[in-house]
Amino acid sequence: MPDARRPSRAAVNALRALLERHDHIVQEVDGQNDFGEDQHVTFTEEGEVTGDLVKIQVKGGRSWRRADWYAVPVGDHGGTWADGNIPVLCVVHDPDTDGLYWANATKQLLAARRKGEVLKTITISPDQKLDDESIADFVAEVRRYLSRYRGNRIIQAQLGEMAGVEFGPSDIVQHYVNVFGEDLIFWQRRGEGFATLLHSDLDWYPEHIGPEHFHPNGRPDLLPGMSVVADTILDTAEAQWLAACFDAAQWARKPAADDPPLHTNIDARDNYVARRVEHHLRIEPDVLTRSIQKFRTEATADHDLIAVAKELGADAEALSKPWREMSEKARRIVTFYLVKEVRVGPPALPIDEQFRIVWRCPRPTGEYGFGARVGQPSTRRSANRELVSASKLRPGDRIYWLSRYGNERGRSVSAVWDSEDTPGTVCVLFDQLILGDTFWPGELFVRKVSAKPR
Repeated sequence: MPDARRPSRAAVNALRALLERHDHIVQEVDGQNDFGEDQHVTFTEEGEVTGDLVKIQVKGGRSWRRADWYAVPVGDHGGTWADGNIPVLCVVHDPDTDGLYWANATKQLLAARRKGEVLKTITISPDQKLDDESIADFVAEVRRYLSRYRGNRIIQAQLGEMAGVEFGPSDIVQHYVNVFGEDLIFWQRRGEGFATLLHSDLDWYPEHIGPEHFHPNGRPDLLPGMSVVADTILDTAEAQWLAACFDAAQWARKPAADDPPLHTNIDARDNYVARRVEHHLRIEPDVLTRSIQKFRTEATADHDLIAVAKELGADAEALSKPWREMSEKARRIVTFYLVKEVRVGPPALPIDEQFRIVWRCPRPTGEYGFGARVGQPSTRRSANRELVSASKLRPGDRIYWLSRYGNERGRSVSAVWDSEDTPGTVCVLFDQLILGDTFWPGELFVRKVSAKPR
């Protein structure tokens, strides 16, 4: 046997011995027919043969080892490894450790394709070790991936590849194409108190939605035929489709008694906090300055806060740029100053109840909801009046209000803040009220023109 073949043969033998020791069925591919695959493996469960089959490319020797990982070149196999109807794994045998290490080549290739990249090398982490202790977890993970190639899961897998996410076997997934050819995906995880909307026109950024985000009468600040669900503007057909999907999946938001406990969706939490912080800054432009001042007062007695602040460092960008133009570092700094605490409830709660933000500068007072409003803002124009949206109101403004009978009277704005009871809306406290009234950000008010420049 040529010396060059010995490491490869040792690798194939080591993997075969491990798999057969745990009763899985291994078929070797003849060397003359080896087109990027050395073994076909059929998994078994409790002595019974399953229908789960996977292809494996096996490499052996020191030449595949890098400083902190292992590498298998893709070569001419990229198309067959990514697009075949059976996924391909890569396994490397390291003769110095006598260890086997693995990676899902198909998954890595498809992930790179979503980013517009052409992958040249499959990377394998030394943490992905395959031995007698880890083989049960290995088989379970690979079989979960294989389930995407069966039944309706095939469609889900294709949608997941398109949107850059991975759907679970029990997830509810629905697809819609609007009149512009844009794709919308509705995604409901079992036992999670909210759903997720993925929209191709928004670069698949996940929008997490709950029942509190659907408004049957629309919003007064939008064009006819348009709706806002969470922060996404939809036309009537899109909103109706989304509402129908959300209603039909109501049963899935309730955890079943025999389901394993669902962990908090960290991405949903982070996205929720980011959206709330962005809205907070837009409604209260001076809130960051006030929060920094409050933080400095608190930090005098809290050394942990000072340590975190030093770790984050200072960034002038945090005070000079809009949220969407900030770097990730600047956003972390701003969030640290604004948010004192994020309280997390059970995953089955709606998103606005599951995550509750405690701001460093709390709201001035309690809030009324939409149903408590008596009358409406006046829009009667005159020479000394201007039309502004609710989000542009500031303390000290003089606005005009119409009673239920249409009578107009003046009111002074005492405070404006980002509503906590109805996230995404604006609260305005007037001089004659105890609690703040809730408004959509774009609702229009007539304001007395100030002599001083704003």
